[in-house]
Amino acid sequence: MSIFISHASKEAVIANELCEALEEKNLTCFIAPRDIRSGFEYAEEIANGIDNSEFVLLLLSKASNESPHVLREIERAVTKSIPVVVYQLENVELTKSMEYFLMTRQWMVAGRESYGDVIKCISGMKEKNVNVNKKPETKEKKGGNRILAIAALLFGGLLLAAMGYFVLSNKEFQFGKSELEMTVEELKTGDEFIMGNYNGEPITWCVLHISEDGKEAVVVSRDVLTIKAPDAPDSGKYNHDGKVNYSFDDEILETDLELQAYVRGNNSWENSNIRTWLNSDEEIVKYEGQAPVSAAMADTLNGYNHEKGFLCSFNEEELSFIKDTEVVTKGNVLTDGGEVITSDKVFLLSMDELKWFDEADVSLISVPTAAAVEANSTYWYEEYCLALGIDAIAWWLREPYEGSSSKCYLVGNGYSDENIYPWEVGVESFGIRPAMTIDISGEK
Repeated sequence: MSIFISHASKEAVIANELCEALEEKNLTCFIAPRDIRSGFEYAEEIANGIDNSEFVLLLLSKASNESPHVLREIERAVTKSIPVVVYQLENVELTKSMEYFLMTRQWMVAGRESYGDVIKCISGMKEKNVNVNKKPETKEKKGGNRILAIAALLFGGLLLAAMGYFVLSNKEFQFGKSELEMTVEELKTGDEFIMGNYNGEPITWCVLHISEDGKEAVVVSRDVLTIKAPDAPDSGKYNHDGKVNYSFDDEILETDLELQAYVRGNNSWENSNIRTWLNSDEEIVKYEGQAPVSAAMADTLNGYNHEKGFLCSFNEEELSFIKDTEVVTKGNVLTDGGEVITSDKVFLLSMDELKWFDEADVSLISVPTAAAVEANSTYWYEEYCLALGIDAIAWWLREPYEGSSSKCYLVGNGYSDENIYPWEVGVESFGIRPAMTIDISGEK
């Protein structure tokens, strides 16, 4: 059984959860953008996805009710006599066009706990060979149906003419745009959307801040995507300079700040391993100085020197939306604390930028993805998060800690009242929440 999942971009997270639930029951789904083949026309792929489906499952919300993209999908399904099942996420007053196409469809009220109802409904319809959109034709009505068919063609011609006039007179109604293009142009602070993937999982981004001209948005990953150290010490071994094995509270490291950075990792964003990795789209990332090997980390774990660059799993369209950002970072004590300016596609956030979370009503507390937990070899998450009944984890900022050459700030997991604190950048036990600036102008 093939199911086309029709949804607005704002419901992408729920749509993907539902898709996963259906496919766990051996129900094949078509969902955009996952099933859009690279190099093929987006609109054609959508049309083929609908035509080849046995059911269309509509996630009805305020956003999908008002989406011309979703309306075209439902119109095509009805035209092709493909059953439509409506999964209602919100109470909405249907637009006249949507009401026309949905007035005879099968409905369900939503709730993430009721995914089983969707599966049961669709499976039951399949078993009974029910087509809720089309009544079986009888011999007695065959002639009448021919008359209706002719009338439908005439009506269709008028409808197409009216649509043509509407398209020409309304600049906002544009064909040929991809799902991602339509998604980013509608974004507001606090919205979530999916773009790119990491370790085989689609990345959900939260909109933190929109520029005054409305053309750019700063976004951050909703989840911790990976657990890594920002920088490996140039000595190649944590707290060791090749001759001396220093203790964690060794006094000389508190005064000799160059040695501190050398054996514990440098808290300079400009030269960090994590900046290099985040901004690379190469299969083999080239690092200057000490590469982030496991042997150099505090617990000799979670090295990422052989991992492909973070941007390597973004397609060409997704990469085209990512802007080069002028990132201003406080310098560390080795640079006299002056500001350092870099140009980055992907970056970690600073202390000042945390104010955007409150403004956008986005949580500072973040949970690692399943892939991040699986790839993590350190004990910290299990012993200091899960063991305390907390599934969130601390995550790194790019900002150096005052008076230190080897510490940056962390955002905690909410366990204590003090949720911002410094830690050594050579420690590989904490999370990465990438941020980027994307083009939302619609002028690409």
